[in-house]
Amino acid sequence: MKNQQTFLMKINKDLYMDSRGIYTIDFLFSIFLTLTIGIIVLNLIGNILEDQKTIEEDMGGRILIDNIANAINQVNSNNLGYIKEINIPNNISGKDFKITITHDEVVLELENKKADSALIPIRIANINLDSIEEVKIYPGNSYKIKKLLNNNNLTAIQIYNGY
Repeated sequence: MKNQQTFLMKINKDLYMDSRGIYTIDFLFSIFLTLTIGIIVLNLIGNILEDQKTIEEDMGGRILIDNIANAINQVNSNNLGYIKEINIPNNISGKDFKITITHDEVVLELENKKADSALIPIRIANINLDSIEEVKIYPGNSYKIKKLLNNNNLTAIQIYNGY
């Protein structure tokens, strides 16, 4: 009888531990699943945010195009013949870049990223005073920005290499 009681206690103990163990495994599985989903979601959010980054993280580029836009707007708001000079650095944070000026914005391209700075709408004139759509600015050069009359006697902004 004593052996039978010991055997039954052992069975009850084993069943009790099994049912308790099942809850522990469920709990651990839930924690593991929650952590896995959380890590995946955080990783996806991190990737999305990284993909959405623009050139604005590089303050040197943002400051440069804002300075160019401000210089063009300043020239545009002054009298005919007003000239302002701008110096373009060789690189931004050691990276090559391109700058394009259109009739309403200055666009910077740096490592497949773009940033722009708005301009008061202008007409752009080339060296022959003909109207053009855009001007390319090259790193390491100095440029003069001048307000003048184009061939149609309309005010325009001329941007040329200042040597």
